[in-house]
Amino acid sequence: MQRPMVAALPLLSREIAISSSEALEALVEKLKAIAGSSDPQAIDQYWRELVEGRATADELQKSGMTLTELRDRIAQVKTLEANGIDVDKAVRDANAMAAINRALAKPSEPPVSTQSIIDALNRTAPAGGSPGHLWPPIISLSEADGNFFKSGSAELSAPFRESLLTKIPAKLLGYINDVDVVEVVGHTDEQPLGVHQSNLDRDLRPVLKGKTEVGKLVPADNAGLGLARAASVVSVLKQNTQLANYEIIPLSGAQLVNTDETLAIEGIPANIPERRRIEIRLRTSSAHEATASIAPPAPARIPAVPPRAAVTPVKPRPPASPAPISLLPRQLSSPPKPVAPPVTRPALGATAIAH
Repeated sequence: MQRPMVAALPLLSREIAISSSEALEALVEKLKAIAGSSDPQAIDQYWRELVEGRATADELQKSGMTLTELRDRIAQVKTLEANGIDVDKAVRDANAMAAINRALAKPSEPPVSTQSIIDALNRTAPAGGSPGHLWPPIISLSEADGNFFKSGSAELSAPFRESLLTKIPAKLLGYINDVDVVEVVGHTDEQPLGVHQSNLDRDLRPVLKGKTEVGKLVPADNAGLGLARAASVVSVLKQNTQLANYEIIPLSGAQLVNTDETLAIEGIPANIPERRRIEIRLRTSSAHEATASIAPPAPARIPAVPPRAAVTPVKPRPPASPAPISLLPRQLSSPPKPVAPPVTRPALGATAIAH
């Protein structure tokens, strides 16, 4: 409806919005003049403009905007353009500021001011150097921009695959500075998939290892489709040797994230090419991720103890053989001999006395 609306704006401002009786009479006279014209194309063109103008007026009435407000908006747009302001860019900037406000605002508090946002950016910039990327860069590759997958599949179109092999790695390397993780997020719209039996649990890892074709992946829902498409992109990016030192991981946003980073909970199962996209994000690894990839340190070496001199073992003495047991009766030992009394000899010169 945008083209007819633009084409009918002059009519809206000249004729349909005229409420005075004199203007209406002038319009009637003009219609009579055209009706009497011999040029059927002029009559047909004028009639089309009137129909389109009436339809545009009805749409404006439904939206709650009056013709006076429309004329004021048109005058504002012309003023902006006359001062060199790109209206489309101004709208995008306004949307960006609204997203920043949503991110920085706290519950039950008013939106942050523009100066507060500028102060926050200045605090994050390193002293004496370029601020670099204050947020992780995001590269969006949507179907609306010609980055197609096969419908309901993770199979890449030939132009998309060629772009992932050539243009996209060069663009990534232009952003990469102090990051070491590349996140590839697959997003879908809210159109439901048909009933399928998923094989992602079995075949995702073989695809990432290059042992299974991407076209053989069968997702059962949009969450699986987003993950399968992210894995398809990762499998191609990993073929670039310049990205070999970066951790490239696939993730899925399913159908839950709008293009403006808001949660998609409206439930709109429509064909929206902008939402069917791949987003590539760059970030630094967390402390856990950085240490998990480092090999554990080798245990401390214990100084070797010199071996002791070998000691010749002492052979144990054999136990003494017990004395043989005699079977003969034991002989008693002979009794002691009696001791003879001492003999007293007489002294010399003494007389012997006979008994």
